[in-house]
Amino acid sequence: MLLWLALGFFVLVSVAATIVAARRGLALFRDFKRLTRGLGDGLDGIARSSGEIELHLQAAARSGSALESSLARLRRSRSALAVLTGALAEVRASIGNVTAVVPRRK
Repeated sequence: MLLWLALGFFVLVSVAATIVAARRGLALFRDFKRLTRGLGDGLDGIARSSGEIELHLQAAARSGSALESSLARLRRSRSALAVLTGALAEVRASIGNVTAVVPRRK
């Protein structure tokens, strides 16, 4: 009788351990699937962000070349302004010399 009781207990414990192990294994499998799905979504987000960054870098490069040409035009314009300002100062000085000699009405 004790043998059958021990055998029954062994079978019951073995079945319970198998059920517990199967449930934990299933939970582990589901967690792993959730993790890989999350990683896939994260990697997709990183790929999208990388593509956007590449587009922004290309736009920045185009803007940089446009800025360089604008700066070159600005330098030429400032040079022309300096020449014109110098000429205007010479004209004012000449006019000042002429008006200093001309008598003024009172």
